[in-house]
Amino acid sequence: MLSYEGIFFEADVVDLIHSLETEKLIRVNDKIHCTFKYHPKNDEIFNDIVGKTLEIYLIGYGNDGQNSGFEILLPDEKKNYYINYDEQNPTVLKKTHITVSLAEGAKASNTKNLNFKPLEKPVKLIGRFGYWIKGENEE
Repeated sequence: MLSYEGIFFEADVVDLIHSLETEKLIRVNDKIHCTFKYHPKNDEIFNDIVGKTLEIYLIGYGNDGQNSGFEILLPDEKKNYYINYDEQNPTVLKKTHITVSLAEGAKASNTKNLNFKPLEKPVKLIGRFGYWIKGENEE
């Protein structure tokens, strides 16, 4: 089952992201990604960009003691692929973000609620668009 689609980052980029985090929480996220759509329907699956590299920018950082993450800026030509709408308000897109670390018991889905403070200057990252597929007993 396709769990979600989004941008995924290689180990060297994940290391860079972790090095920029100012307050690490106890649970470090080693599978850093930016979700474009959770549980996409058939017409929300973007096979045309799967495997393509995307240039994004970290533009803000937030940490509330439960979640730590970065707000990201997508290139204009890829913004129409970001269809990650808020569950409580389905006409509003969630902030584009990545979760870097969490406190015990915290949920990565709450990173969208952080008050992201702008970075001194944006940080360019390269990721690859793809899918996270979850089987019955495996990911």
